[in-house]
Amino acid sequence: MQQTCQITNQPFEISEQEQEFMKKIQLPLPRLSPQMREISRLAFRNERNLHMRKCSATGEKILSVYSEAQPFPVYKYDYWLSDEWNVPELEYDFNKSFFEQYQKLQRITPKPNSFSPYNENCDYVNAAEKNKNCYMHILSDRCQDCLYTHGIFASNDCIDCAYINECELCYECTDCRSCYHCRYCFLCDNSSELSFCFDCRGSQDCFFCDGLRNQRYCFFNEQLSEIEYKERLSGIDFTSHEQMQKYLEKFIKEILKSHPYIRMINNENSDGNFLINTKNCHQCYDVEDSQDCFYVRVGANGLQDVHHTHAVVDGSELIYGNVSTTESYNCHNVIGCWTTKDSCYSEFLQGCQYCMGCISLRRRKHCILNKQYSPEEYENIRQQIINEMGENFGAPFPLSLAPFSYMESAYSDYHDLSEGQIASIGWTYGKKPETQSTAQGQPTATLPDSTIKASSETISKVYICEKSSKPYKIISQELTLLKKIKAPLPHLQHEERFQNRVRFRKTATSQ
Repeated sequence: MQQTCQITNQPFEISEQEQEFMKKIQLPLPRLSPQMREISRLAFRNERNLHMRKCSATGEKILSVYSEAQPFPVYKYDYWLSDEWNVPELEYDFNKSFFEQYQKLQRITPKPNSFSPYNENCDYVNAAEKNKNCYMHILSDRCQDCLYTHGIFASNDCIDCAYINECELCYECTDCRSCYHCRYCFLCDNSSELSFCFDCRGSQDCFFCDGLRNQRYCFFNEQLSEIEYKERLSGIDFTSHEQMQKYLEKFIKEILKSHPYIRMINNENSDGNFLINTKNCHQCYDVEDSQDCFYVRVGANGLQDVHHTHAVVDGSELIYGNVSTTESYNCHNVIGCWTTKDSCYSEFLQGCQYCMGCISLRRRKHCILNKQYSPEEYENIRQQIINEMGENFGAPFPLSLAPFSYMESAYSDYHDLSEGQIASIGWTYGKKPETQSTAQGQPTATLPDSTIKASSETISKVYICEKSSKPYKIISQELTLLKKIKAPLPHLQHEERFQNRVRFRKTATSQ
């Protein structure tokens, strides 16, 4: 059936699958288009724009997704988890709207500096869990000793990689799985010792190849003997920035720009991109081991009946409109929640059930605006709120409650919108990061061309990014790993490196 978006007045289609799902979770049919629902979700998620600020409780300097300008307290994650503070609560006032009261609670309730549970020695990570010794590690789980990474899982000793799974000793690899010691590879699986390769599977010892299956000793897709291959490879210095840049420019021009950027493996009745082992999943991106899902971006590990969500994992079921959800059931419009059931319109719940309009609760039941009620009282107030919201019950949080502007939010990582388009929907555009052209630092020309020649002096200096003019440093852990992998020293700040490696998949995952 066709519906008209309340905000944009644009028509959109509600499929039979979605209609059945809304009946299943007992919510009215959506009145916002899929695009507006995604905007409303991701206005509550900031993945890569991190700020240095003070913990509101301890005064300790921390890295946070929230700037000092936010009106609510922000606690260092470990302190937020502790019993050193009491969560505020409000009595529900039937003379005021639900979202008006939620905003009041939102402004006085502490939030964690990032969504990063169960990590060890990972102070500079976000949207990441169960990691060890990782740095600038975003949207990534179960990894160890990984740096400047985004969307990677179960990987070790990887640097400057995105969307990889079960990889080790990889550098500048994107959308690769089960790869070992690979450099500058895209869409490669079950392979080792590859460099500048695209869409290769089950292959080893190959250089500048595409479309290979179970091959070895190939150089520019030419089959060579082991001796011939090693002889040609001996003339390449993988630690040289100058040499690697020349090959990278050639690789982008001749292969990346001329091939479709698609990964669809073992899917049944599914569409989108980057899908693996899915069934009945539509308009989904970066989803695997899931079924009966719709408009999901980033999901894995046994999802079922999950619609219009972002970053939902680990057996979550009957989920609608969520952001960052782990091991949860029958929830809608919850943000940063894990092991939570039968809850809605809440943020940062852990092990909760039957909660509505709550923030930063742990192991609580039958709460509204963080206040505990009896099961009967809870159900009575909940039903009155539903009656008050009418057909808008189930709609996303209003953009007026969003903590992030467009430029800060994760939405800008996936879609490009103009300032006028953002203003037309009632959202704040925000400011673009300013180029620090006057920053003090060394030009990258002073870097040694070969990583082998880098020393303690190299990591003691600040350098100026060749593209953004922003300052950056090469940290000790980074240099050690680059030498181990045999990869060049970076001449760009880490955010510029990230944008370069994902620019081809950004178009491929746009809805």
